[in-house]
Amino acid sequence: MTNIVIGMETLQNILAGCITTEMTEDGLLNDVQTFKKIYLEEEHIDEPFIWMYQHETRPNRQADISRTMELTTPFQFNCAVYEPELEDANESTMNLATRVILSVQRNWQTIQNQELPGQRLIRNITLETFYPLGTVDVNNKSERLPVVAAVLNVNHIIDWRLCCKQQLGE
Repeated sequence: MTNIVIGMETLQNILAGCITTEMTEDGLLNDVQTFKKIYLEEEHIDEPFIWMYQHETRPNRQADISRTMELTTPFQFNCAVYEPELEDANESTMNLATRVILSVQRNWQTIQNQELPGQRLIRNITLETFYPLGTVDVNNKSERLPVVAAVLNVNHIIDWRLCCKQQLGE
């Protein structure tokens, strides 16, 4: 287990690492051109793209800040792939979203061990939703890209007592 400061800061790094690990020549996400991990983006984005952002964290039961607490933090991955035919683009985009899920499933434990040697932060990761999100404009074209979202619930454990020890210099 870890304290809330380290735990909350590290979650996004672990999930992002699951994606970037597979964005290699022989990785599951070798075709991805853009990976962003911020909520809003104004610049040009090359596709295929994955856009990751974190939703609000909630306690799994009544939050008692005097001991161990289980939390759930949803992470949403918006995916899009351009194909000349909209139906093909939708199919390719759904395929990309499933590969994102597989990338997280395949890598989260290894990356967690690299980020937090000897500590366990993430208990498990579950699928919350997988759904068509709508479309986005393609730059310099009259076409639109379908976007599919995969939302994964990251169930993690923090120990408030470790926070207190850290604050007290123990």
